[in-house]
Amino acid sequence: MPLRTAIVTKLDDLNRQDRRRARTRSRLLAAAKRLLATRGLHGTKIADIAAAADVGTGTFYLYFPTKDALFADLVRETALAAKDAMDVARAQHQDPVERARVGGATFFRFAAENRDVFKILFGHSAHFDALLREVHQIFIADIEQDFAAGVAAGAFRDLPPAFAAQAIVGMLTQVTSWWIDRQDVSIEEITSMTHRMLTQGTTVQGERA
Repeated sequence: MPLRTAIVTKLDDLNRQDRRRARTRSRLLAAAKRLLATRGLHGTKIADIAAAADVGTGTFYLYFPTKDALFADLVRETALAAKDAMDVARAQHQDPVERARVGGATFFRFAAENRDVFKILFGHSAHFDALLREVHQIFIADIEQDFAAGVAAGAFRDLPPAFAAQAIVGMLTQVTSWWIDRQDVSIEEITSMTHRMLTQGTTVQGERA
């Protein structure tokens, strides 16, 4: 029985340690996000992030080997949170066109709420090219699946879903990169314009070049 108690105690200690590590990591990410918003990527130093998170600089390196590694994790977690929000919004609709519309609206609203992370990512796109491609994959699979369902339902044109997903994500990336620095285009406007482009194209109905 004493042995059993000792094992349980060690497991409890391990769980507490895991929770403590998770909290420290979250503090570092939150501190980095706050500093990046005001100082930018190059103006934010590791020592500043550690101080803002109330940990030592050495502790920072226990979680992230570099500042870029921290930022990459921040981007990944932001992208996953965006996907979760889009999943929740789309789940409330069955119509493929409406699912696409609310998914786009949710994405742009999320981008506005996390504008600083998006601005840094797009502003250093050459530096984070591999990270951008990785993040794209988070969304491509869902869009491909939704587009295929829309084709089957007769709501979308009969295009290869894999091609359509690549095209849509590519368009959304460039549009977001353009819009994220603008204050004169509202979330409602960018959502409406993007949805019209995706569902209606650019040719006036009935006209041909």
